[in-house]
Amino acid sequence: MAALNPSETKDGSSSEPQLTEAMETSTGDDSCFSRKRKAEATNAEDHPEESEGEGEDSSDSGWDKDSFEDLVFDPSDYRMHTSDSDEELYQQVLNLQKASIETKGFFEPSQDFPRHVWSGIVCVPDGDIEKEIKEGITGREFMGSMASECVAKYNKRNQGKSLIFDHFLRANFNPGSTTRYYITFAARESDSPDAPLVEYQAKAARCAGKTYPILCRPAPPKKVEGDESGTGQVANMMEEIN
Repeated sequence: MAALNPSETKDGSSSEPQLTEAMETSTGDDSCFSRKRKAEATNAEDHPEESEGEGEDSSDSGWDKDSFEDLVFDPSDYRMHTSDSDEELYQQVLNLQKASIETKGFFEPSQDFPRHVWSGIVCVPDGDIEKEIKEGITGREFMGSMASECVAKYNKRNQGKSLIFDHFLRANFNPGSTTRYYITFAARESDSPDAPLVEYQAKAARCAGKTYPILCRPAPPKKVEGDESGTGQVANMMEEIN
């Protein structure tokens, strides 16, 4: 189960609220299989703090670079350890890995995933979203703040764009020394109050009390089984963001 807790700096002082993964179970984790190749390539996204410098544009080397780009899920990349015999659990872990790759980290919660994992990308529980995590800051506000930083970077890098963050929808995270957040939110693509809400995705890294925006983009249309026209995709998305 994930929990929102304040992190600490090297000197013991409190820094930003950080999502951390509680080690509560010995099942339902990535240890039930091994992978032949690393899921996310090493690049500026993996060490966002290294792309920071003195120049105005020096922090842009990792912007809009998605480490999931060009990855394709292949079950043959995974194998069960001989000590593991829980086929149902193995399938659930494969489902989670497939969703992580196919949605580039922005998957929605599902009963088809394992209840607990030791590592990798997981959904932020609803209980943590509304919980006050530090000094009056809720998980929802924390996620919204990071998404807003990504929106600001997006507008700066795309002259003429006026994307406006409206409200948080959901989030996933991958905890570690540098924690990555996959935030889905509703936005308006102009400053007009009559502009329709559009679902967007923001990805950010958090390290040493600082947010490093990685990308901001429109969410892809959701697939609706049996819907060839795409109208069901749009209808489902509009229902969620409104």
